[in-house]
Amino acid sequence: MGAILDLTEMLKEPEGMVGALVLIAGAYFFIKWVFNEEEEEEE
Repeated sequence: MGAILDLTEMLKEPEGMVGALVLIAGAYFFIKWVFNEEEEEEE
């Protein structure tokens, strides 16, 4: 629960928003890359 409160506090700051966007983009591309690797192995 504390981590969620820290995140919401961080998002109120402009730097926090940029950091959150970078984290989300990084996670998105990582997940996309992992699933792409699995699909290539099936062929």
